[in-house]
Amino acid sequence: MSNTRKLLSGGLVTVAMLAALPAGAKDLDADSVRKLASGKTWSTAKMAQSTQPVSFEWKADGTVCLRLGETSGKCADSGTWKVVDQRICYEMTWWLKSYDLMSACLSVADLGHGSYEAKIPSGTSVFQFTVAK
Repeated sequence: MSNTRKLLSGGLVTVAMLAALPAGAKDLDADSVRKLASGKTWSTAKMAQSTQPVSFEWKADGTVCLRLGETSGKCADSGTWKVVDQRICYEMTWWLKSYDLMSACLSVADLGHGSYEAKIPSGTSVFQFTVAK
């Protein structure tokens, strides 16, 4: 096989493989984000450089409780939340300060099978999570 044919064949295989990859998950709209958060707890395997699981309890009254390593009990940090322009926006008091995430607005994408992804406006993933309740 000539080098040109090898390159052409390799290129076609690459294009076919890329076309077979799943498309990026679409961000949820404001109502869907609100329903996914209000009165629910998001559980992550880990967040930023935390060595333990993190959970966010988004209370219906607009407050949020952040817990480390568990989904119930005392809050490691707390703050407020609201949905603005299809993003969940929160302000915490101290724990996320070292990660430069004390306040942020995150878009949420449904990854399927009960998994979601929270992303900063640049599109960078901050954490993946499931909804505990």
